[in-house]
Amino acid sequence: MSSMPITVPQCKVSTDLVPPHERVGFWEAHNASELIGLRCTSYAGEGLEATERNFDLGSLRVADVAGNEHVIERTPALLRRHPKNSVFIAMVVEGEAFFYQKGRCITAQAGDVLAYRTSDPYLCGFSRRARQFLVDLPAPLLLDEDASILPTGPTKFDFARQGGQSFRAELDRTLRNFIDRPLARDAAKAAERISVLCRALLTQSSGVGWSGASSEVARLCAETYIAEHLADAGLDAAAVARHVCLSPRHLNRLFAGKGCTVTGWIWQCRLETAQQMLADPARRRLTVGDVAFQCGFASPAHFSSAFKAKFGQPPSQHRRGHCR
Repeated sequence: MSSMPITVPQCKVSTDLVPPHERVGFWEAHNASELIGLRCTSYAGEGLEATERNFDLGSLRVADVAGNEHVIERTPALLRRHPKNSVFIAMVVEGEAFFYQKGRCITAQAGDVLAYRTSDPYLCGFSRRARQFLVDLPAPLLLDEDASILPTGPTKFDFARQGGQSFRAELDRTLRNFIDRPLARDAAKAAERISVLCRALLTQSSGVGWSGASSEVARLCAETYIAEHLADAGLDAAAVARHVCLSPRHLNRLFAGKGCTVTGWIWQCRLETAQQMLADPARRRLTVGDVAFQCGFASPAHFSSAFKAKFGQPPSQHRRGHCR
């Protein structure tokens, strides 16, 4: 029998089972405990309808928040009552929002990403049902790295320059993949990826294209592209380099820190993905040949020899040891 995978510590709440007249107070109390002290006002006839999931990844926290039309406010009194010194990176996933802080009002729609300090008062509103992902980055950690990356006011990032949409998609994909499957074994890697992407957001200047914002980000984008195209037998270093707007030589230099070339990383990912698929009881109906082709190997024979060389046993024997 296979055991259930272990997930990271998380807190999930909904107003669904709370009487309508108690929902605002419930929502304020929950957020003061799990995310941030705020004041909430609902403008929906049916009352506040909201859900929230908070995930603790150790070095940072992630929240998935959704609700109908309402306004939240972090007043000076709440700053004193519930102090919090963080930088929030907010990605609007659905709907639209407005955000006011330090004399500046920003509107945001699905796909927009904002950054702001929680140590300053702010007002945020949603005119219809909306959803957002929040990354909670402790400001002292960012301050230790580079004080200049702390936002001086609310910021909406412009992804229109070259590489911007790929960068935004990478942040969305990383957050969504972890929120959908918050496994403890993936937490450290997810936290590292999210942190790298958010730091690159904060350090990115108006005159630099997104593709050049961070070599770490370029490598992460390359890794994601490889993971999503493993089944493509034509996947190679040149195709990955084109995707991230770098030369193959430059991209290989980025992967040198991993102790391999881009080609070596592709083969490593193919073999590790195949190993996971063979050990997954839900995929036991797939033949070894099916697994080979889904991971981009040209033939089952080639796959079997490469798998045995990497893991010391044939694919069929590895499967028998896990899918009983």
